[in-house]
Amino acid sequence: MDNIQKIMNVMEQIEYGFLDDNGNNICDSVDFNKVYYLMSPEELVNKKIGVCWDQVELERKLFEKNNIKNETYFIYIDDKNNLPSHTFLVYYMDNKVYWFEHSWFDEKGIHEYNNLNELLNDIKIKFVKSRENEVSKDLNVLIYKYNKPNYNISYDEFYNYIFTQKKIFNFKIENATINDLDRIKYYKLKSIVEYAKNLSEEEMTKIDNYICKSVPALIKEYKNIIYNKKIIGSILVRKIDEGLLLDEIFIEKEYRNNGIGSSIIKNYVLDNDDNIYLWVYKDNIKAFNLYKKLGFKIKEETNSRYYMESQKN
Repeated sequence: MDNIQKIMNVMEQIEYGFLDDNGNNICDSVDFNKVYYLMSPEELVNKKIGVCWDQVELERKLFEKNNIKNETYFIYIDDKNNLPSHTFLVYYMDNKVYWFEHSWFDEKGIHEYNNLNELLNDIKIKFVKSRENEVSKDLNVLIYKYNKPNYNISYDEFYNYIFTQKKIFNFKIENATINDLDRIKYYKLKSIVEYAKNLSEEEMTKIDNYICKSVPALIKEYKNIIYNKKIIGSILVRKIDEGLLLDEIFIEKEYRNNGIGSSIIKNYVLDNDDNIYLWVYKDNIKAFNLYKKLGFKIKEETNSRYYMESQKN
C-alpha cells in the first residue's frame, strides 16, 4: 500500500463536524462560529471529528511526515455574511499535481491535474456549483495559499490569519451584457480568422456581417470569463435539438494553456444530462486534442472543421 493511500486510510477514521462541550455536533449550528477553535492534529485524532480546517492540518502533518511536497489552500465566497469556505491540500508527485480531498464528501478522493492552475480552476468551479443555491453568482470567490496556522485559534482568528496569506486566484463566470458587444464581436472575429485560412475580401465581408447580426441576437446567452476582476474571454452554449452546442469559447492569448478552458468545459458544459456538440477547426490542434481528452468524438467533418460530440451514457 502506498503512502498516499495510507494517509487516506487515516483520514477515513475522521468524521465531519465539531463537538461542543456536551458532545453535540454543532457544525451546522448558529453557535458554531462562536465556539469553534482550530484543533491540533493530535486532538483531531483523539476526537475523530473535525471540519475541513482541522482535517487539513492532520493531512499536512501526515504528508510532511512522509516527505511529500504539499501546499494548503483556503477558498471562500465573499458574501459579507456567512463567508462559506473550504480548505484543501495539494501535493506534487511524478511531475503531476494532486488534490487530496477527504472532508468534502462529494469530492472525496485523489484528483490528478497537469498543473496547479488547472487544479485551482477545477476546485473553484466545483465549489461555486456546490453553493449556487446559497449565494449570488455575482460574488467574488477567492483563494489563498496559507502556511500552518497556530492551533486553538478561534473562527474569527482563523479568517484573520488567512487574510494575511497569499491571495492567488480570482476567477468567475457571469452574464454578458450589451456593453460587451464590441469585445465579443472582436473575440468571435479573432477566433474565426485565426484558423480560417486564405479568406477573400468577399468572405471577410460576409463574416463581418454575420458577426454583427449574430452576436447582438445572442448576447443574453453569452457569459464573460473573468480573472482577477478582468474579462479575459467569453463562452456561448446554446440549446439545440440534439442537446447543447458549445458554440464558442474564447480566452485571450496570455491566459491560455493554464487549465481555465478545460475546467470550464468539464464543469459548466459537460456536467449535465445533455449530449454536447461543437465545431473545431482542424488547424486548431491544441483545442482538438483537448476535446478528445475530454471525451469528444468526431461525428462529421468538412474541409476545414470537425463536428464533435460527447454523448451521455
